Amino acid sequence: MPAHVQRMKRRWVANGLPDYPMWIAAVIDSAALTTAVVAVGQRFGREDVWVAVGLVAVALAPWPLELWWQGRTWPVFAVVTSGAVATLMVLQPLDYDFAPLFLVLMVGHVTACVGAWRGLVVLAAGETVVIGLVLNGSLPGWAAAIWALSMVVALDIGYVMRSQQLRIDGQREEHEARERQAVLEERQRIAREVHDVVAHSLSVTMLHLTAARRDLEDGGDVAEAVESLREAERVGRQAVSDVRRTVGLLGSADPVAPPAPTVADIDGLVAEFRAAGMAVTLTTTGQLDEVPPATGLGLYRIVQESLTNVARHSPGASAAVLLDLASDPGRLVIRNPMPLPLAARTGGSGVTGMAQRAVLLGAALHAGPRDGDWVVEVELPRGDTARDSAGGHVCPLPRLVRGLPRPSVGAT
Repeated sequence: MPAHVQRMKRRWVANGLPDYPMWIAAVIDSAALTTAVVAVGQRFGREDVWVAVGLVAVALAPWPLELWWQGRTWPVFAVVTSGAVATLMVLQPLDYDFAPLFLVLMVGHVTACVGAWRGLVVLAAGETVVIGLVLNGSLPGWAAAIWALSMVVALDIGYVMRSQQLRIDGQREEHEARERQAVLEERQRIAREVHDVVAHSLSVTMLHLTAARRDLEDGGDVAEAVESLREAERVGRQAVSDVRRTVGLLGSADPVAPPAPTVADIDGLVAEFRAAGMAVTLTTTGQLDEVPPATGLGLYRIVQESLTNVARHSPGASAAVLLDLASDPGRLVIRNPMPLPLAARTGGSGVTGMAQRAVLLGAALHAGPRDGDWVVEVELPRGDTARDSAGGHVCPLPRLVRGLPRPSVGAT
């Protein structure tokens, strides 16, 4: 589509008019031009044919004028087109005149573009012309009835066209809004993934580097310091690989994503922090295989972010992780002693990211001080998967089945 045509359509829509396909406008304009040619052709050979040419040009003028005025030309249709048709038929009457088709096209066009109320005004102008021509004797009664009924039908067709096109425009706008929202949510999801991977990896790396520095400063075992440095290097390389993989998904056409962490991987995550020197305990209650994959990923990321925050804000502090899958609601609790004095936590997005993950799971997250500790607690209500999915959330845990024995309890 040419650029000037696109600009014209944008101005048309900006003025509140329906965004009709160009072929519809071409059909209406071609019909008006054809009417003009036929009306002049019917009078060809007369000495005053140039009068007919001038009046037909005046009747046709509102159509090209609409390219600039866009929706504000309906009074011009009512006055100019109706007046020109009436004048032509009075000055040069014919038994089977084609000129009244201008009135029919006028009513349908105005109604389709600017609505039924303005269409009714233009219809009244056209019906007035027809009645006046009958009273003047320039139009037979049978022909007047046909043209009057045709204008009413044109009003109805124009109204239906406008209603359908406005509905299509509304659906397209809603679809575009949903696409923008989906893109925004995907960007937020990727941002959370990159944040979690980078923050976790840097925290573990810093723990290893700190342990190596202390070993060297205190005259400790050089072999242990070297091992800590090697572990820091491994975690750093893994972080780079994870970030590249996550960012690479943005430009990849491959719909198969790499496997995401699950709730079963929390044990390995805790072991990784232990290896970096943090005193972390993990207690699990219930069966891990009950947790849906999406919920497992959310729980893994929340534990990862919580332990990363402990390493960042409370170096040397211990932490306790409790995952209770046997209760209703289930619970995930991460607790660590709060540092004294308290460090100001500004500019971070960790708690916000955890809260967003909890909302997406249909769970509730509470983070804050409690009895001298910093506590992150997630409540995992059980429910009907189909019902929760209809609301846009993943069911955190399946329903407890009555009559079955209580799931086993394990601790690490």
